[in-house]
Amino acid sequence: MFVLVDYNKNYSEVCESLEKLNYSPITIFKLRLSGKKEIIDQMEKIRELKSRINPKFSAIQVQVDKMENTSVGTVNSLRSEFDIVIGLGGLNKINRFFLEDTLVDFLRDPHNVIFRSKMDFIHHQNSGINHVLCNLARDRDIGMFFSLNFVLGQDKNKAKEFGRVSQNIKFCQKYKVPVLLSFAISNVNQIKTCEQLKKISSLFNFSSQMASKNVSILEDTVKKNKFRLSDKHIIDGIKFK
Repeated sequence: MFVLVDYNKNYSEVCESLEKLNYSPITIFKLRLSGKKEIIDQMEKIRELKSRINPKFSAIQVQVDKMENTSVGTVNSLRSEFDIVIGLGGLNKINRFFLEDTLVDFLRDPHNVIFRSKMDFIHHQNSGINHVLCNLARDRDIGMFFSLNFVLGQDKNKAKEFGRVSQNIKFCQKYKVPVLLSFAISNVNQIKTCEQLKKISSLFNFSSQMASKNVSILEDTVKKNKFRLSDKHIIDGIKFK
């Protein structure tokens, strides 16, 4: 099974534990769009680190601090260097930016409140996506990544986050948007077997079909992106034999 792993002080320990389980880690590097010079400096450090640790599979998570005319080009260029590109959601305009304008593979946690706190409505949660954004995601083959890291945390707003994720999963199921419900592993306690992950997923009313696809979606995405960069690929849906 492929799993996402944050690069942090626990990275070596996590990778050793994953190796024993025969899991394939996808190392997440993080980029903040905060200005042209800052982006260049960050990418130099990321490339040096990536070269040094030499992960078999890599992902990059993009956080938008400042929107610029070059933001779309910056995000889309990352596909040539990383196996998976993830956009960190939150604000409605950022969620729409990633889903409408970029070539990311996943929008992560469109419900999160790192940019600004959210007030829920009387009859539904302020969860960051709606039918319009779900249709965009489906049509542009962008999945939703809902990280489970909050499940093991001590956040007092855990119940709200659970509700928002559950609502978003219902949206995705209704509009046939691919869903990844998993940990971005930052410590060994977040390493789960397939069966454990399925049990956690059941708390969010995951359908059996979604639960089955959840196990393979990362591997499928990596393979799809590697093929897109190969000589056999012309455009999606057409290839050389």
